[in-house]
Amino acid sequence: MTAEAVCREVYQETQRFYAEREHLLGQAAHGFDILHGPPVVNAPFLFIGYQPGGTLENRPMGQPTQWPETCVYSTAKWPLARRLREMQSIPLSECTGLNAIFFRAPSAKQWSRVPDELRGEVEGFSLRQAERIARALAPQRIVFIGLSTFHMLTRGGIAAYGSKGSVLVRKGDVWGAPAFGIVHLSGARVSKEDRTRLNGFFADLA
Repeated sequence: MTAEAVCREVYQETQRFYAEREHLLGQAAHGFDILHGPPVVNAPFLFIGYQPGGTLENRPMGQPTQWPETCVYSTAKWPLARRLREMQSIPLSECTGLNAIFFRAPSAKQWSRVPDELRGEVEGFSLRQAERIARALAPQRIVFIGLSTFHMLTRGGIAAYGSKGSVLVRKGDVWGAPAFGIVHLSGARVSKEDRTRLNGFFADLA
């Protein structure tokens, strides 16, 4: 099965899974999002965040049935995309991304209010599907946005420190690829100096 066929199957299975559990999620049913760009095989980087934010009211077009034609990090106005564009060492137009959890939530705090059993089922489904996509795309490197997202799958070792001695990057192996966990560029207060360090870190990997 081609990588594109795997991704199409994931979209179809996610649509069915969500439709069957939407009534159980109740007020936490805010839809889902999967790929943040086309399914590029052997891309320099595959970015994986924790969970898409927002609600259905923010996205009136309904649930996605197809991935974007271009990598949204290259054009989106949200803070994470802008910060990634500042890192000139990353060829965003050649990359794509997704989330460890496909299902939207306005905040991690609100998501934590979903009953444990249901939340565990939904998160487990998402992680299995995210792994299918990652292995099919076989990226050169996976970059987890947020150290906590990285820690969902592995601990890894410290690869880079920030200017004040805090951990900036962790490194491990996830789903058959070298994996890096970085501080969340929009969620954490990352200094300009540390963003420069991150840019240099990824430039050295090229």
